[in-house]
Amino acid sequence: MNQVDLSNLKDIHLPVLPDFWPLATGWYVLSAIILGIFLATYLIWKWYQNQPLPYALKELEKVKKEKQIKLLSQLLKRVAMAKYGRKKVAPLDEDSWQEFLLSAAPNVFSVNQAHLLAYSIYTHKKDVQEESLYKKSQQWIKIVLKSKKQFS
Repeated sequence: MNQVDLSNLKDIHLPVLPDFWPLATGWYVLSAIILGIFLATYLIWKWYQNQPLPYALKELEKVKKEKQIKLLSQLLKRVAMAKYGRKKVAPLDEDSWQEFLLSAAPNVFSVNQAHLLAYSIYTHKKDVQEESLYKKSQQWIKIVLKSKKQFS
């Protein structure tokens, strides 16, 4: 048999193991997609939280528990300021506030209910017994916040 000379052979060099960093392009793309989904979810949630309608309806539930007409009138005025701006709504006195309540959402409040809300600061009647006043206030809030009509 022929003898082969193995003395001139060199050691086997293993290939270099791949590094953990930098990542392959696919991992960057997947990370960007996941981050985008989380960011979009957060922004949608934040946008929804800043909408006045859900906030106003939550506040109406709190006012309903208090059963004070003055707080109900204040809430309606805050809703109107959120929709039409402070400069247009804040200076309204009792008569013009009553007119505004009737004109912003027609056929919601009766004249007596609008008068009761407008002059709630001066009345000694603190309790609101009418359940319909809360339901009509809820209707008024929804109509005003969803309307495209501008207050002049």
